[in-house]
Amino acid sequence: MKEINNSMKETTDQAPNPFKIMKMINGEDIICKIMEEYSDALVVEYPMSIVKNQVVESEDQIVEHTGLQRWINYTHDTTFVIPKERIITLANMAPDVTMYYKHVCKRLEFETNKEPSNDVEAMEKMKENIDRLMHIMGEDDTDESGDRPANVVPFVPIDKSKLH
Repeated sequence: MKEINNSMKETTDQAPNPFKIMKMINGEDIICKIMEEYSDALVVEYPMSIVKNQVVESEDQIVEHTGLQRWINYTHDTTFVIPKERIITLANMAPDVTMYYKHVCKRLEFETNKEPSNDVEAMEKMKENIDRLMHIMGEDDTDESGDRPANVVPFVPIDKSKLH
C-alpha cells in the first residue's frame, strides 16, 4: 500500500494540474479537483461521478451518452475527504474534460447560491413554482385580480413538526 500512496503523491506533485480522474475500488469513476493531500486521504472539491446512458436515436441506432452527476446527492457540501485506500488509481484530466468540468462546477455553484436559505423562503419558492406550473399546464384558476375563487383550495405548507 505504501507504493500506491507514493505513486499518488508523485502523480499529484509532478503535475500542477489539480483536476483528476479517480478510479475507486468499487468501480466508480470520479472526476474532481484535489484541494489537499494527506498521507492517508485526499480532500477533493466538487467530486462528480461519470455516468453513461444509452439513448435510442432511431429504430436501429443506440447512442451512448456520457455525463456527470453529483457524487453524493442531497447535500450542498462541495468538499469531501476520500481515503487513499479506497482509490485504485488517479490520472490527470484531459484539457477538454477539464473545461467541461469547470463549466458544470460553476453551474452547480450558481444553482446552490440561488436556493432558499430557510424554510419560509423554500415554501415561498415552492408556491411560486406550483403557481407557474399550473399556469403552464392551463390550470390557473386565478382571476384578473390575482385572487383564487372560493372553490379553489389554497396552498398550505405541510406541518413538519410531527413524524409519522
